[in-house]
Amino acid sequence: GLHTHNRQRTIGRDDMTIPDPHTDPQFYEGVPLRRLVAFVIDTVAILLLWLIGVFVLAAVTLGLGAFLAPLLFFATGFAYRWLTLSQRSATPGMMLTGIEIRDARGEPLDQTTAFMHTLIYAVTLLFLPLAIIGWILMASSPYRRMMHDTMTGAVAINRPA
Repeated sequence: GLHTHNRQRTIGRDDMTIPDPHTDPQFYEGVPLRRLVAFVIDTVAILLLWLIGVFVLAAVTLGLGAFLAPLLFFATGFAYRWLTLSQRSATPGMMLTGIEIRDARGEPLDQTTAFMHTLIYAVTLLFLPLAIIGWILMASSPYRRMMHDTMTGAVAINRPA
């Protein structure tokens, strides 16, 4: 697990440890703002990848596949997030802002947890009230968790040195 000056908080089961925001606040300082900046960076990257995909789709289908553009946007964003979270426990935007996602044990996300984290995240984005609740939760909770973090037991932290 993630070692935090030999002070770890147990969440639920004995083998689950993540940094305690009260004894190791450095892991959570500035995380909401960094996540917002990461979200903007990742959204720009996804839009660029999506535009390339739309161009290829239009060329291959002679424009007849244009109705698939919204589905392609969703698929591009989902794949981008899932693949980067499962490989590095952070999206490129998160890497640039110095944060990463850890599972309930304090470990980097595995493929299954990254998939579920991404799926729940995507659902919250489809329903604006859920997204707003997620941002409020992140701003007001000690662990700075959004809804999809809480539901998967994950936490966003400043990348350990």
